[in-house]
Amino acid sequence: MKKSMLRTIGVSLALVLLLAGGQALALDTVVGETETYLDAARENIRTKETTAGNLVIDAMREVSGADIGITNGGGIREAIEAGPITLEDVLTLLPFENSVVTIELTGAEVWATLEHAVSQFPALWGGFPQVSNIVFTFDAGKPAGERVVEVLFGGEPIDPEATFVVVTNGFLTSGGDGFEMLMKDTLEDFGDMQEILIGYLQENSPVAPEVEGRIIQIGEPVEE
Repeated sequence: MKKSMLRTIGVSLALVLLLAGGQALALDTVVGETETYLDAARENIRTKETTAGNLVIDAMREVSGADIGITNGGGIREAIEAGPITLEDVLTLLPFENSVVTIELTGAEVWATLEHAVSQFPALWGGFPQVSNIVFTFDAGKPAGERVVEVLFGGEPIDPEATFVVVTNGFLTSGGDGFEMLMKDTLEDFGDMQEILIGYLQENSPVAPEVEGRIIQIGEPVEE
């Protein structure tokens, strides 16, 4: 393994001890399979919906049973080609140790979260979202803070006063990337994102995530 990869994975290499009843797993151990390319290219995962983003956030939402899933694209790295997925692939896709947690948000707070998440578009900012079980539209030509024009939950406009269980990650609930609206008491902690994805792949492979129209951009950024 290249030294640069070792630096990227860092302490996450401890995950080789997580599975199979505590038995060590080699980095080339196959943990799943994908029928589609898992796009995590920096220029895509931080500006639009991607297959890798959908896989990760759907896995988080399934294990948690949450109504809505929101995670930051900056925590998802290194695309995976169609075919077998190894432990090393997962550790390079998700190189940071980060917990999967649920919190409670109103519809208005979900809207505010998405507004903040697209506030720096088209900059390749790590706070850009990947989402599950919602569809939202933002107008890139509007000023930051006024870009989200529609959020749909269950095919209907989200009720700003309704309460939802939202799955996200511990980095964001600690206020990472400026997501102060997510600094809520944790309802439940489901463990590490890497573990969650490995378990999801083992149970659901082959996976075949696609871009479904969860994030819709209209308008173009105004050049300054």
